[in-house]
Amino acid sequence: MAIDGRTARRVRRGHRGARTRPLHRTVRTCAALLAFSLASLSAAATELPGGGVPPETLAEFVRPHQLVDIGGRKLNLFCMGAGPRTVLFDSGGSDWSVIWALVLPEVANHARACAYDRAGLGYSDPAAGPRSPIAIVEDLHALIRAAGLPTPLVLVGHSLGGFHAKLLARLYPEDVSGLVLVDPAEERSSDRVRPLLLKRYGESLTARLELRDNDGLGLLLARFEKCAAAVKDGDLDPQSSLYRRCSDPVRPALGPAIAAERARIQVTRSYQETQSSEVINSVYGKAGGDPVYAALFRRGVFGSTPLVVLTHGRFDAEDPFDAADFQSGLWLHEQTAALSRHGRHRVVPNTSHNIEIDDPAAVISAVTEVLAASSR
Repeated sequence: MAIDGRTARRVRRGHRGARTRPLHRTVRTCAALLAFSLASLSAAATELPGGGVPPETLAEFVRPHQLVDIGGRKLNLFCMGAGPRTVLFDSGGSDWSVIWALVLPEVANHARACAYDRAGLGYSDPAAGPRSPIAIVEDLHALIRAAGLPTPLVLVGHSLGGFHAKLLARLYPEDVSGLVLVDPAEERSSDRVRPLLLKRYGESLTARLELRDNDGLGLLLARFEKCAAAVKDGDLDPQSSLYRRCSDPVRPALGPAIAAERARIQVTRSYQETQSSEVINSVYGKAGGDPVYAALFRRGVFGSTPLVVLTHGRFDAEDPFDAADFQSGLWLHEQTAALSRHGRHRVVPNTSHNIEIDDPAAVISAVTEVLAASSR
Protein backbone atom coordinates (compact mmCIF):
# COMPACT_ATOMS: atom_id res chain seq x y z
CA MET A 1 0.00 0.00 0.00
CA ALA A 2 1.24 3.49 -0.75
CA ILE A 3 0.95 6.61 1.31
CA ASP A 4 0.64 10.34 0.76
CA GLY A 5 3.77 11.27 -1.19
CA ARG A 6 4.29 14.58 0.61
CA THR A 7 4.15 12.80 3.95
CA ALA A 8 6.51 10.07 2.82
CA ARG A 9 9.09 12.60 1.75
CA ARG A 10 8.79 14.53 5.01
CA VAL A 11 9.09 11.38 7.07
CA ARG A 12 12.33 10.54 5.27
CA ARG A 13 13.67 14.02 6.02
CA GLY A 14 12.49 13.89 9.63
CA HIS A 15 10.29 16.94 8.95
CA ARG A 16 7.94 17.78 11.83
CA GLY A 17 5.28 18.62 9.23
CA ALA A 18 5.06 14.92 8.42
CA ARG A 19 2.15 14.73 10.81
CA THR A 20 0.08 16.78 8.45
CA ARG A 21 -1.45 14.72 5.81
CA PRO A 22 -0.71 11.10 6.34
CA LEU A 23 -3.29 9.03 7.90
CA HIS A 24 -6.14 11.42 7.95
CA ARG A 25 -6.38 11.35 4.20
CA THR A 26 -5.58 8.35 2.05
CA VAL A 27 -2.91 5.87 1.30
CA ARG A 28 -1.15 8.13 -1.11
CA THR A 29 -3.15 11.26 -1.54
CA CYS A 30 -5.54 11.25 1.35
CA ALA A 31 -3.53 9.72 4.17
CA ALA A 32 -3.24 12.20 6.95
CA LEU A 33 -2.55 11.90 10.61
CA LEU A 34 0.67 13.62 11.02
CA ALA A 35 -0.26 17.29 11.36
CA PHE A 36 -0.33 20.51 9.44
CA SER A 37 2.38 21.57 7.04
CA LEU A 38 4.37 24.59 8.14
CA ALA A 39 2.33 26.72 5.76
CA SER A 40 -0.98 25.65 7.27
CA LEU A 41 0.39 26.11 10.78
CA SER A 42 1.45 29.65 10.02
CA ALA A 43 -1.92 30.40 8.43
CA ALA A 44 -3.76 29.02 11.44
CA ALA A 45 -1.65 31.11 13.78
CA THR A 46 -3.04 34.30 12.22
CA GLU A 47 -6.66 33.32 12.89
CA LEU A 48 -8.58 34.55 15.88
CA PRO A 49 -9.02 31.80 18.49
CA GLY A 50 -12.41 30.20 18.19
CA GLY A 51 -13.20 31.59 14.75
CA GLY A 52 -16.18 33.47 16.20
CA VAL A 53 -17.33 30.63 18.47
CA PRO A 54 -17.77 31.97 22.03
CA PRO A 55 -15.09 30.80 24.51
CA GLU A 56 -17.74 29.28 26.78
CA THR A 57 -18.90 27.11 23.87
CA LEU A 58 -15.35 26.02 23.07
CA ALA A 59 -14.90 25.14 26.75
CA GLU A 60 -17.71 22.60 26.43
CA PHE A 61 -15.47 20.49 24.21
CA VAL A 62 -12.84 19.92 26.90
CA ARG A 63 -14.84 17.68 29.21
CA PRO A 64 -16.72 14.41 28.91
CA HIS A 65 -20.44 14.55 28.18
CA GLN A 66 -22.73 11.54 27.65
CA LEU A 67 -20.71 8.40 28.34
CA VAL A 68 -22.54 5.73 26.38
CA ASP A 69 -22.07 2.08 27.38
CA ILE A 70 -21.65 -0.05 24.26
CA GLY A 71 -21.03 -3.30 26.12
CA GLY A 72 -18.66 -3.02 29.04
CA ARG A 73 -16.91 0.16 27.94
CA LYS A 74 -18.07 3.70 27.27
CA LEU A 75 -17.74 6.14 24.39
CA ASN A 76 -18.04 9.89 24.88
CA LEU A 77 -20.84 11.57 22.91
CA PHE A 78 -21.30 15.35 22.84
CA CYS A 79 -24.51 16.72 21.33
CA MET A 80 -25.74 20.28 20.79
CA GLY A 81 -28.99 21.61 19.39
CA ALA A 82 -32.29 19.85 18.87
CA GLY A 83 -34.66 18.77 16.16
CA PRO A 84 -35.89 15.71 14.30
CA ARG A 85 -32.67 15.32 12.29
CA THR A 86 -29.31 14.24 13.72
CA VAL A 87 -25.81 14.81 12.34
CA LEU A 88 -22.98 12.67 13.73
CA PHE A 89 -19.31 13.64 13.32
CA ASP A 90 -16.25 11.33 13.28
CA SER A 91 -12.76 12.84 13.44
CA GLY A 92 -9.57 12.01 11.59
CA GLY A 93 -6.78 9.85 12.93
CA SER A 94 -5.15 11.00 16.18
CA ASP A 95 -8.11 13.31 16.81
CA TRP A 96 -11.41 13.37 18.65
CA SER A 97 -14.50 15.56 19.05
CA VAL A 98 -12.55 18.77 19.80
CA ILE A 99 -11.58 19.05 16.13
CA TRP A 100 -15.21 19.92 15.30
CA ALA A 101 -15.43 22.87 17.71
CA LEU A 102 -15.73 25.42 14.89
CA VAL A 103 -18.37 23.42 13.00
CA LEU A 104 -20.62 21.65 15.51
CA PRO A 105 -22.16 24.76 17.16
CA GLU A 106 -23.28 26.18 13.81
CA VAL A 107 -24.68 22.86 12.56
CA ALA A 108 -26.60 22.70 15.86
CA ASN A 109 -28.68 25.63 14.59
CA HIS A 110 -30.07 23.33 11.89
CA ALA A 111 -30.27 19.90 13.56
CA ARG A 112 -29.14 17.93 16.57
CA ALA A 113 -25.37 17.86 16.09
CA CYS A 114 -23.27 15.20 17.83
CA ALA A 115 -19.56 14.34 17.83
CA TYR A 116 -18.08 11.27 19.48
CA ASP A 117 -14.65 10.12 20.61
CA ARG A 118 -13.46 6.81 19.24
CA ALA A 119 -12.33 4.23 21.79
CA GLY A 120 -9.10 5.26 23.51
CA LEU A 121 -9.22 8.88 22.30
CA GLY A 122 -10.59 11.97 24.03
CA TYR A 123 -12.82 10.84 26.88
CA SER A 124 -13.73 7.36 25.64
CA ASP A 125 -12.56 4.13 27.23
CA PRO A 126 -9.85 2.21 25.35
CA ALA A 127 -10.70 -1.06 23.63
CA ALA A 128 -8.80 -4.31 23.41
CA GLY A 129 -7.63 -5.58 20.04
CA PRO A 130 -6.57 -3.86 16.82
CA ARG A 131 -8.35 -0.59 16.02
CA SER A 132 -9.13 -1.57 12.46
CA PRO A 133 -11.78 0.13 10.30
CA ILE A 134 -14.27 -2.68 10.93
CA ALA A 135 -13.69 -2.56 14.71
CA ILE A 136 -14.29 1.19 14.67
CA VAL A 137 -17.41 0.88 12.50
CA GLU A 138 -18.89 -1.78 14.77
CA ASP A 139 -18.30 0.57 17.72
CA LEU A 140 -19.97 3.41 15.84
CA HIS A 141 -23.01 1.31 14.97
CA ALA A 142 -23.25 0.17 18.60
CA LEU A 143 -23.02 3.78 19.78
CA ILE A 144 -25.85 4.88 17.51
CA ARG A 145 -28.04 2.11 18.91
CA ALA A 146 -27.05 2.46 22.58
CA ALA A 147 -27.41 6.27 22.58
CA GLY A 148 -30.80 6.03 20.91
CA LEU A 149 -29.78 8.35 18.08
CA PRO A 150 -32.63 8.55 15.57
CA THR A 151 -31.79 6.92 12.26
CA PRO A 152 -31.18 7.38 9.46
CA LEU A 153 -28.79 10.21 10.27
CA VAL A 154 -26.27 12.33 8.40
CA LEU A 155 -22.67 11.19 8.92
CA VAL A 156 -19.75 13.60 8.66
CA GLY A 157 -16.24 12.14 8.64
CA HIS A 158 -12.83 13.72 8.29
CA SER A 159 -9.88 11.77 6.90
CA LEU A 160 -9.83 8.34 8.61
CA GLY A 161 -13.27 9.24 9.94
CA GLY A 162 -14.38 9.78 6.35
CA PHE A 163 -13.51 6.21 5.48
CA HIS A 164 -15.29 4.99 8.63
CA ALA A 165 -18.40 6.93 7.60
CA LYS A 166 -18.28 5.47 4.08
CA LEU A 167 -17.82 1.95 5.43
CA LEU A 168 -20.63 2.27 7.97
CA ALA A 169 -22.97 3.56 5.26
CA ARG A 170 -22.20 0.47 3.19
CA LEU A 171 -22.45 -2.09 6.01
CA TYR A 172 -25.36 -0.48 7.87
CA PRO A 173 -27.29 1.50 5.23
CA GLU A 174 -30.26 1.79 7.57
CA ASP A 175 -28.17 4.08 9.80
CA VAL A 176 -27.40 6.67 7.13
CA SER A 177 -29.46 9.22 5.21
CA GLY A 178 -26.56 11.30 3.88
CA LEU A 179 -22.78 11.71 3.98
CA VAL A 180 -20.27 14.55 4.10
CA LEU A 181 -16.69 13.30 3.68
CA VAL A 182 -14.02 15.88 4.52
CA ASP A 183 -10.74 15.05 2.74
CA PRO A 184 -11.52 11.38 3.38
CA ALA A 185 -9.00 8.58 3.55
CA GLU A 186 -9.31 6.26 0.57
CA GLU A 187 -8.87 2.53 0.29
CA ARG A 188 -6.85 0.83 -2.48
CA SER A 189 -5.50 4.16 -3.64
CA SER A 190 -2.62 2.78 -5.71
CA ASP A 191 -4.79 0.34 -7.62
CA ARG A 192 -7.44 2.98 -8.26
CA VAL A 193 -5.19 5.75 -9.58
CA ARG A 194 -2.19 3.94 -11.07
CA PRO A 195 -3.68 3.71 -14.61
CA LEU A 196 -4.57 7.41 -14.49
CA LEU A 197 -1.12 8.38 -13.22
CA LEU A 198 0.58 6.35 -15.93
CA LYS A 199 -1.52 8.01 -18.61
CA ARG A 200 -0.86 11.56 -17.37
CA TYR A 201 2.65 11.40 -15.87
CA GLY A 202 4.30 8.38 -17.47
CA GLU A 203 5.92 5.24 -16.14
CA SER A 204 9.01 6.76 -14.51
CA LEU A 205 7.34 9.37 -12.29
CA THR A 206 4.50 7.01 -11.39
CA ALA A 207 6.90 4.26 -10.33
CA ARG A 208 9.15 6.65 -8.40
CA LEU A 209 6.15 8.16 -6.62
CA GLU A 210 4.79 4.79 -5.54
CA LEU A 211 8.15 3.34 -4.49
CA ARG A 212 9.08 6.46 -2.50
CA ASP A 213 5.69 6.44 -0.85
CA ASN A 214 6.10 2.84 0.21
CA ASP A 215 9.42 3.73 1.83
CA GLY A 216 7.69 6.57 3.65
CA LEU A 217 4.95 4.26 4.84
CA GLY A 218 7.47 1.95 6.46
CA LEU A 219 9.07 4.85 8.31
CA LEU A 220 5.68 6.16 9.37
CA LEU A 221 4.52 2.86 10.82
CA ALA A 222 7.85 2.47 12.64
CA ARG A 223 7.37 5.91 14.15
CA PHE A 224 3.97 5.02 15.56
CA GLU A 225 5.27 1.75 16.94
CA LYS A 226 7.97 3.75 18.73
CA CYS A 227 5.37 6.18 20.10
CA ALA A 228 3.29 3.32 21.52
CA ALA A 229 6.35 1.61 23.00
CA ALA A 230 7.47 4.84 24.69
CA VAL A 231 4.41 4.97 26.99
CA LYS A 232 4.69 1.44 28.40
CA ASP A 233 6.28 2.82 31.57
CA GLY A 234 4.36 6.08 31.81
CA ASP A 235 3.24 9.23 30.03
CA LEU A 236 5.41 10.99 27.49
CA ASP A 237 7.47 13.98 28.56
CA PRO A 238 5.65 16.94 26.94
CA GLN A 239 8.99 18.76 26.57
CA SER A 240 10.64 15.93 24.66
CA SER A 241 11.28 15.73 20.92
CA LEU A 242 9.51 12.36 20.93
CA TYR A 243 6.32 13.99 22.21
CA ARG A 244 6.46 16.47 19.33
CA ARG A 245 6.79 13.60 16.88
CA CYS A 246 4.00 11.60 18.53
CA SER A 247 1.33 14.31 18.84
CA ASP A 248 -0.65 16.64 16.66
CA PRO A 249 0.47 20.27 16.79
CA VAL A 250 -1.37 23.06 18.57
CA ARG A 251 -4.27 24.34 16.49
CA PRO A 252 -4.50 28.04 17.42
CA ALA A 253 -7.89 28.52 15.77
CA LEU A 254 -9.47 26.26 18.41
CA GLY A 255 -8.37 28.52 21.26
CA PRO A 256 -6.20 28.04 24.37
CA ALA A 257 -8.57 25.83 26.38
CA ILE A 258 -8.67 23.15 23.69
CA ALA A 259 -4.91 23.49 23.11
CA ALA A 260 -4.22 22.83 26.79
CA GLU A 261 -6.56 19.83 26.85
CA ARG A 262 -5.01 18.35 23.72
CA ALA A 263 -1.59 18.61 25.35
CA ARG A 264 -2.89 16.90 28.49
CA ILE A 265 -4.45 13.99 26.60
CA GLN A 266 -1.76 13.42 23.99
CA VAL A 267 0.91 12.41 26.52
CA THR A 268 -1.18 9.49 27.81
CA ARG A 269 -0.74 5.79 27.17
CA SER A 270 -4.34 5.40 25.97
CA TYR A 271 -3.92 8.10 23.33
CA GLN A 272 -0.53 6.94 22.07
CA GLU A 273 -1.45 3.26 21.88
CA THR A 274 -4.77 4.02 20.21
CA GLN A 275 -3.46 6.37 17.54
CA SER A 276 -0.69 3.88 16.78
CA SER A 277 -3.15 0.99 16.46
CA GLU A 278 -5.52 3.02 14.26
CA VAL A 279 -2.70 3.90 11.86
CA ILE A 280 -1.07 0.47 11.74
CA ASN A 281 -4.43 -1.24 11.15
CA SER A 282 -5.85 1.43 8.82
CA VAL A 283 -6.66 1.18 5.12
CA TYR A 284 -3.04 2.08 4.37
CA GLY A 285 -1.37 0.07 7.10
CA LYS A 286 -3.10 -3.23 6.31
CA ALA A 287 -4.04 -4.45 2.84
CA GLY A 288 -6.05 -7.47 4.04
CA GLY A 289 -9.37 -5.72 3.57
CA ASP A 290 -8.68 -4.59 0.01
CA PRO A 291 -10.61 -7.38 -1.78
CA VAL A 292 -13.61 -6.71 0.44
CA TYR A 293 -13.42 -2.97 -0.18
CA ALA A 294 -13.14 -3.55 -3.93
CA ALA A 295 -16.43 -5.46 -3.82
CA LEU A 296 -18.16 -3.01 -1.46
CA PHE A 297 -17.32 0.29 -3.11
CA ARG A 298 -18.55 0.22 -6.68
CA ARG A 299 -19.84 3.17 -8.64
CA GLY A 300 -23.46 3.93 -7.74
CA VAL A 301 -23.72 1.58 -4.73
CA PHE A 302 -25.18 4.35 -2.53
CA GLY A 303 -28.03 4.90 -4.96
CA SER A 304 -29.52 8.36 -4.46
CA THR A 305 -28.06 8.96 -0.98
CA PRO A 306 -26.95 12.62 -0.77
CA LEU A 307 -23.15 12.74 -0.63
CA VAL A 308 -20.64 15.61 -0.64
CA VAL A 309 -16.88 15.00 -0.78
CA LEU A 310 -14.57 17.92 0.06
CA THR A 311 -10.89 18.03 -0.96
CA HIS A 312 -8.33 20.47 0.43
CA GLY A 313 -7.00 22.94 -2.10
CA ARG A 314 -3.44 23.70 -0.99
CA PHE A 315 -0.47 21.95 -2.67
CA ASP A 316 2.93 22.77 -4.16
CA ALA A 317 2.42 23.03 -7.91
CA GLU A 318 6.20 23.38 -8.42
CA ASP A 319 6.87 19.95 -6.91
CA PRO A 320 6.04 17.26 -9.49
CA PHE A 321 5.51 14.63 -6.79
CA ASP A 322 3.19 16.86 -4.79
CA ALA A 323 1.31 17.85 -7.94
CA ALA A 324 0.83 14.20 -8.89
CA ASP A 325 -0.13 13.38 -5.31
CA PHE A 326 -2.75 16.14 -5.29
CA GLN A 327 -4.14 15.00 -8.62
CA SER A 328 -4.38 11.45 -7.27
CA GLY A 329 -6.46 12.77 -4.39
CA LEU A 330 -8.81 14.52 -6.81
CA TRP A 331 -9.31 11.32 -8.79
CA LEU A 332 -9.92 9.25 -5.66
CA HIS A 333 -12.43 11.73 -4.25
CA GLU A 334 -14.22 12.01 -7.59
CA GLN A 335 -14.56 8.22 -7.58
CA THR A 336 -15.94 8.28 -4.03
CA ALA A 337 -18.46 10.98 -4.96
CA ALA A 338 -19.58 8.71 -7.81
CA LEU A 339 -20.66 6.06 -5.29
CA SER A 340 -23.94 8.00 -5.23
CA ARG A 341 -26.00 9.24 -8.16
CA HIS A 342 -26.35 12.43 -6.13
CA GLY A 343 -22.68 12.64 -5.17
CA ARG A 344 -20.88 15.99 -5.38
CA HIS A 345 -17.14 16.67 -5.22
CA ARG A 346 -15.64 20.07 -4.38
CA VAL A 347 -12.16 21.45 -3.86
CA VAL A 348 -12.03 23.97 -1.00
CA PRO A 349 -9.52 26.69 -1.96
CA ASN A 350 -6.74 27.74 0.39
CA THR A 351 -7.17 24.84 2.79
CA SER A 352 -4.88 22.19 4.21
CA HIS A 353 -6.02 18.69 5.08
CA ASN A 354 -7.89 20.04 8.12
CA ILE A 355 -10.61 21.83 6.16
CA GLU A 356 -12.78 22.00 9.28
CA ILE A 357 -10.14 24.31 10.81
CA ASP A 358 -9.13 26.33 7.74
CA ASP A 359 -12.63 26.85 6.33
CA PRO A 360 -15.33 25.59 8.72
CA ALA A 361 -17.98 27.42 6.68
CA ALA A 362 -17.33 25.08 3.74
CA VAL A 363 -18.04 22.05 5.94
CA ILE A 364 -21.11 23.68 7.51
CA SER A 365 -22.48 24.50 4.06
CA ALA A 366 -21.98 20.92 2.87
CA VAL A 367 -23.73 19.53 5.97
CA THR A 368 -26.75 21.82 5.62
CA GLU A 369 -26.93 20.92 1.91
CA VAL A 370 -26.98 17.20 2.69
CA LEU A 371 -29.50 17.72 5.50
CA ALA A 372 -31.85 19.47 3.10
CA ALA A 373 -31.39 16.90 0.34
CA SER A 374 -31.84 13.91 2.65
CA SER A 375 -35.09 15.27 4.10
CA ARG A 376 -36.88 15.26 0.75
